[in-house]
Amino acid sequence: MITPAQLACLVPGPSVLAWTPFLQPAPGVQHWWWLLVLPMALGVAMAYKAIRVRTLAEWPGAVLKMSLQIVAAMVGIAVGLYLLVIVLLPMLPAE
Repeated sequence: MITPAQLACLVPGPSVLAWTPFLQPAPGVQHWWWLLVLPMALGVAMAYKAIRVRTLAEWPGAVLKMSLQIVAAMVGIAVGLYLLVIVLLPMLPAE
């Protein structure tokens, strides 16, 4: 028979039990979430170019090129939205 003290040792601490995946951000990664664009871009490029290239020798260069294009597009979108929200929207009349 398991005693309550032994059972308490098996249960994770309250910090682990309090986090609900998909509903709350992962603890400790709030400042680094934007770096996840790099593996996302690499994965999308790898899957897409695996179907589109004619020979396997073209694949690494095509994946690298598309990954850089995806990251550059994301940076461009971020800069554009920043300019829109921080620079242009405050210039509009408030009525």
